[in-house]
Amino acid sequence: MLIDYLLCLLSTDKRRYQVVYYTLVGKRTTSNLYAALDYDILKWLQIYPNLSLTQFQAILNKMVEAGWLVCDDHFAWLTPAGDQQKQAIRPTLFWPTHYDGPQMGKLTAFQSRLLLALQITSEYAHHNQRYFPVTISLHERNQVVYWFKQHKQQTDFPQQVQTELRLLLQELTTEQANLLANRLVGHQVTGSSQQQLVQLLGQSPLAIELQTLDGFAQLLTRLRQSPAQFPILGGLVLDKPSRLSQSTAQTWQAIQSGQTVDQISQQRHIKRGTILEHLLEIAILVPQFPFVDYLTHQSELATLFAQDAAVSFQTVQATVPAIDFFEYRLYQIKLKVAGQ
Repeated sequence: MLIDYLLCLLSTDKRRYQVVYYTLVGKRTTSNLYAALDYDILKWLQIYPNLSLTQFQAILNKMVEAGWLVCDDHFAWLTPAGDQQKQAIRPTLFWPTHYDGPQMGKLTAFQSRLLLALQITSEYAHHNQRYFPVTISLHERNQVVYWFKQHKQQTDFPQQVQTELRLLLQELTTEQANLLANRLVGHQVTGSSQQQLVQLLGQSPLAIELQTLDGFAQLLTRLRQSPAQFPILGGLVLDKPSRLSQSTAQTWQAIQSGQTVDQISQQRHIKRGTILEHLLEIAILVPQFPFVDYLTHQSELATLFAQDAAVSFQTVQATVPAIDFFEYRLYQIKLKVAGQ
């Protein structure tokens, strides 16, 4: 099944196959984020964090053996037969609609907290203190215990949790709601394993995993958007929705307060080049990025890119000596973002 999805992430155009791999496992370097944007696969950032490079390369080899793919030292591209297979298989696959990779970094932690919180609430409602809790990290477990102590004295606490959960599940498709409900653990209820769900639904493990992931992504997004509507379960969302890494977010906050690149560099004791890298990341991930403030040679760049959409930095610099690579890359990002 994984071979089908990877086939759909490749193209008849040459793509650096390491970019595809790094995107799936969640590598967030600026160069990888830009390449993922260029390949239109940024949405899938960190969707398969446990994929090993050996497994990934083995699948590429299978596609080559099947006559679907050609690889050299750095690039891979689909053959006509591979593209035909891609067009045939793509409509048959489940594609997540709520998963948004750049801001899903905390999704796994949220999923763990939610499962344990629902289990604790269920056992509490039945006055049972002897049970094996869902296994999650000690940090996340402590967060759930704190959440439970905050809310357990509220009137009809278990019933309120049940009401909020029902509202959330009602917003999912019937298939996804049933899938997530089957994963829940509670009083005298043991959640179904992935293998049990595979046998029950007759789908592949990867299809089950992606549907589950997308379901939890929808719940997380809903709780972030409407905390007032879900005052209890909303307390399990511990992070603000952000597409940026922590350091880049600090740079973005400083930019919004009116500071310049040099001021930020001096204040944070970070190299100017690092701040520029942050700006490129922000331009890729934040829709409100003020491109005009940093593109001092926009008219010249527009002319050169109109003549050749793949014009190299060396060619641009030969025509506009004052331009640097930051502005060249920033303009490329502007074109990609505008074209989405």
